[in-house]
Amino acid sequence: MPSSWSSSLRFELQFTGENINLWGDKLNAVLQHADYAVAGWLTKPLTANVALSTANAGDDEGRTAMLKFTGAGPFAVTLPSVSKAYDVWNACAGALSLTTGAGAVAVVQPGEKVRLICDGANVYRVQPTDFAAQRITSLADPTSNQDAATKAYVDNTAFAANAGILPGQGGNAGKVLKTDGTTPSWQALSTADLANYATDQATRATAATALAVAFAIAL
Repeated sequence: MPSSWSSSLRFELQFTGENINLWGDKLNAVLQHADYAVAGWLTKPLTANVALSTANAGDDEGRTAMLKFTGAGPFAVTLPSVSKAYDVWNACAGALSLTTGAGAVAVVQPGEKVRLICDGANVYRVQPTDFAAQRITSLADPTSNQDAATKAYVDNTAFAANAGILPGQGGNAGKVLKTDGTTPSWQALSTADLANYATDQATRATAATALAVAFAIAL
């Protein structure tokens, strides 16, 4: 009985008693293919849409673990219709659409490095939805609608765009919002911040004295 091939990675499965004096070489070839499927790297320049090559007997592109694509784009890349995971780096100028030719298509934007999984028909991006209370830090100011932003950036933007809706109030009870002409901040109120406070208090004291004298005369 001749050899057969594994369905997803196309490894040669030798039949018992087959390939006398040759089985070691064939096994080594399988191990090399397994190494490539786990840790292999392929940089593939693109000039048009492409289908990754497959081959039962030799090395092939569809078995690669990590794929880097270069070129202009946008391009469509057709993957083998088998279950497999890929790490994809889109170093093209345009978007990449990865597909089996049927089912869901995964789009990888320029510059992205993403994990993709294929069930034999559909190709999906692996998207974490639970950050387990972790934070994203050291962000630059956003330049695109899809960029993340720091809390400080959002607070300042909200303050500038929504007069009267004060951001960042937590932990600032009893304080007032003060600006130096550039940056707003919460600060404790002092008498020095109130224009004419001393004059106003003196005027009030004078008025109170006059009122007391008037009452005394009336009585």
